Amino acid sequence: MEAEIVISNLTKRYSNGTEALKGIDLDVKRGEFFTLLGPNGAGKSTLIKVLTTLLDKDTGRFSIGGINPEQEKTKIQNYIGVASQENEIDSGEKVENLLIFQGKLFGLSTVDAKSRTEELIDAFQLSEQRSKKAGTLSGGNKRRLHCALALVHRPQVLFLDEPTVGMDPLARANFWRVINQLNQKEHTTIFLTTQYLDEADKNAKAMALILDGNIEYNGTISGFKNVVSKSDSISLNDSYLEFIKSFSK
Repeated sequence: MEAEIVISNLTKRYSNGTEALKGIDLDVKRGEFFTLLGPNGAGKSTLIKVLTTLLDKDTGRFSIGGINPEQEKTKIQNYIGVASQENEIDSGEKVENLLIFQGKLFGLSTVDAKSRTEELIDAFQLSEQRSKKAGTLSGGNKRRLHCALALVHRPQVLFLDEPTVGMDPLARANFWRVINQLNQKEHTTIFLTTQYLDEADKNAKAMALILDGNIEYNGTISGFKNVVSKSDSISLNDSYLEFIKSFSK
C-alpha cells in the first residue's frame, strides 16, 4: 500500500529549549486508520501542528499525498482536514451558516455548500443545533461541529486530535460510525490522537507510540500487544500502561 504521509528526520525545538521532536521517521499508508499514542508532553500535538502546517519544523522533511508543504502549502491545506481542540469558530454565528461559509471558503458553489452542509448536519446529528449560535453549544456538540467543518471539502487525510472529548456515549458511538464509514467506503486516511485507548483499540489498525520526542513503536496495534504483552487478546490500554511502566524504569 502506498504511503500517504511520509516523515523523515523531523525535529522541532521550542524557544524555551524544549526538544519536542527528536528526528521523527514515520510513514502512514494511504487509506489507513492510524493512531498516534503517547502521554501528555510526548510530542503528539507538536507533530500534528507541524504536519498540518500550523507550526514550522526545524529540520527534516515530510510530505502528504506527495505534496511538499514548503512548496505547496495551500495545496496541502486543501488536501487535509483538521479537527483540533484548538480550532477556533465564530461563536456568534449559527451552525448551519458556519458550514456553508466553510464550503465556500474551499471553493464550493452556494448550492454545493448547502448540499454538503445538509449531509454533515445529518451525519453528525446536528439537526437540533443547526440554528443555534456556535458559542451556545455544549462541549460535545462543539466537537461534532469541529469535525463536520473539517470534512466540508472532502479531504483525503483527516487529522483528529482528541475528537470525542466532551461527547456522551451515544454521540461517541455515532461519531465513530461516521468516521469508520469515511475510512472504509471513501478510503480517507485517518490520523488520530486520543487518550481514550479503548477508541483507538476498537477503530484503528496501525499505531505509533511517541515518548519524549521519539517514536518508540511503529506498527500494528495487534503487533504492539504481542510485543509488549505476548498476546493480542489483551486490551491496548493494558499493553500501553505496561510499556510506559517498563520504559520509565
